[in-house]
Amino acid sequence: MSRIITTIEQEDITEGDDGAVSYTAKAAIDSDGSGPHFGDSTAQDDTSLHQDGAPLNASIDKYIVVPPAIVHGVKGIVLGCQAHVKNTKNGRETDAVVGDIGPHHKLGEISIATAEAIGINSSPTHGGTDDHIIFYTLIPGQAAVVDGKQYDLQAS
Repeated sequence: MSRIITTIEQEDITEGDDGAVSYTAKAAIDSDGSGPHFGDSTAQDDTSLHQDGAPLNASIDKYIVVPPAIVHGVKGIVLGCQAHVKNTKNGRETDAVVGDIGPHHKLGEISIATAEAIGINSSPTHGGTDDHIIFYTLIPGQAAVVDGKQYDLQAS
């Protein structure tokens, strides 16, 4: 049986008996981190998760951004954990890492690399999708492996 952690943007975020967290949401494009920002005036040079002492790169690292309610609402460590992202409209999917913590009221942000992998316009200024067609799953406490790259869990 699953429990609802919280509801953000009219979407329930649930945690299953196995600890997996899932929700359906939009996909805003996040260009935070060490890479280029492609004209995104709200981009930051840092991400919550660091790998080898450096922020992630949105053009290279397939990551998702989660609100604090997920980070603080589950037992396992969320930053650096395994995630999976599926575009329910075209069927494309990819593994990802939870790489950043976003605002309390926002749900559904992915890196440029994640957007490209699931077939969504990856421009941080005019890409993404406002349709709630992206299904997100994450496994708190399980370190992510994405395209052979191992990420470390990081307490927030």
